[in-house]
Amino acid sequence: MQQNVRTRFAPSPTGSLHIASIRNALYCYALAKKYKGNFVVRIEDTDQSRYVANSIEEIFKVLKYFGLEPDESMFHGGKHGPYIQSSRLHIYKKYIQKLIESGNAYYCFLNKKEIETLKPKYKGRGFRSPWRNAPQTEIQKMLSQNIPYTIRLKVPENQKIEFHDAIQGQIIFDTNIVGDEILIKSNQFPSYHFAVVVDDYEMEISHVIRSIEWLPSTPKQILIHKFLNLPMPIYAHPPVILDPDGGKLSKRKGTVAAIEFLKQGYLPEAILNFVMLLGWSPPIKRTYGEKEQEIYSLSEFVELFDLKDINKSNPTFNRNKLIWFNQQYIKNINPDKLTEYFLQWIKEFKNNDNDNVLINKIINDNCLIEKVKLLNTRSKTLEELFDGIKFFYISPSTIRLHEIQQIAHFFNQIEIIFENIYSLIKNMPEDTKIWDHQSWFVEMEKISKKYGINKGDPFMLLRILITGNTVSPPLFESIQIIGKSEVIHRLEKFYEYIKK
Repeated sequence: MQQNVRTRFAPSPTGSLHIASIRNALYCYALAKKYKGNFVVRIEDTDQSRYVANSIEEIFKVLKYFGLEPDESMFHGGKHGPYIQSSRLHIYKKYIQKLIESGNAYYCFLNKKEIETLKPKYKGRGFRSPWRNAPQTEIQKMLSQNIPYTIRLKVPENQKIEFHDAIQGQIIFDTNIVGDEILIKSNQFPSYHFAVVVDDYEMEISHVIRSIEWLPSTPKQILIHKFLNLPMPIYAHPPVILDPDGGKLSKRKGTVAAIEFLKQGYLPEAILNFVMLLGWSPPIKRTYGEKEQEIYSLSEFVELFDLKDINKSNPTFNRNKLIWFNQQYIKNINPDKLTEYFLQWIKEFKNNDNDNVLINKIINDNCLIEKVKLLNTRSKTLEELFDGIKFFYISPSTIRLHEIQQIAHFFNQIEIIFENIYSLIKNMPEDTKIWDHQSWFVEMEKISKKYGINKGDPFMLLRILITGNTVSPPLFESIQIIGKSEVIHRLEKFYEYIKK
């Protein structure tokens, strides 16, 4: 690939970025970086009616989370700006004038009601406005009367539009089914179809990577390129990501916004790793029986990425697989890095929670990493890590021991077993760091033998009283971190309840 590779990710500020958009941004980023090119982020805000406040800021925040920093954008600068379409209206004017003067675009004075009336006539064919061939005198008359208008592309009849898609291969369109697309709307803003052609040319975009859902837009944009005598970028349309039922990935089936996955405690690297494999096949040869590599860093993906390795078939968004990826990353990431992520996540996404006391305790904990180490192999998400770590800071408030199945078989002995456990811990050194695990384990087993219960029963009772749960990180290490005085305090809090 000899040319200067310049790709663009062009989201609309109409709400949170869809997780499929992250895949598209990733592909654009990877292609540019592989060939030492430029990754451009352009905001396409020509549909002002759908603008959502603060969505532009969120777009760039999310891209930064995923490590997909643009080389050029409205915030990063660059010589091809402005990088937001609403600030480029003066640029579009000169191009639309060329199309009108050459007869490849025309003024249309139809109102919405008239358009709806005409649409059934063109079912299965490209829409043609009756103003398409109107006399110039009639057009000037309407303009002089300030009648609202749009400007439409004049699509030629009975022609074939053929182009090579870098993913889908050779594609042919019949112009008779391509409608006279609106290029300039009645509010004088350009339509998507027109603005992207002008912007891609002005910004010297070499490759346009966008979902196959946009494939029907391509013939209209090819015609605009042709009529304006502009060089065409290489088009590449990856397949649509489907939900497990085969439909389009939709929020009706669960989270689809990238920011929501982050809020739920998925690591950006894990999400990227998951989405990069939704349609991309790594070009790595395996020997027979060798396990397929699934874990890829962003830098590894950039090195391997090529458009030819993107599949045509639609991938499925398997949420269980995403959880698996996230668990692998949490389990294998350096504890210092995981603790850093965890703190960043809490500050960004949990600080609005009601329990600010707990959050402040975690944020100001100088020994947080020791707790994280106990939970990293047990947590699938940062949210699970957060839930699992709470007991270190907050004593269980209410425990309905009589409802817990795991201790039901020795519930009638619970008081005496409790007293033995309490006595054991009471007599251990104040400094929990010098506690001997083997000695503690042997003494706990003696209690189970003494009262004819299972080996794990005393551990289970202590775990419930200390953590409030039947599952926890390793119990001995947990009570070492909590400290003897706090363990005694928690046990004494339930003593009266147990005696009852």
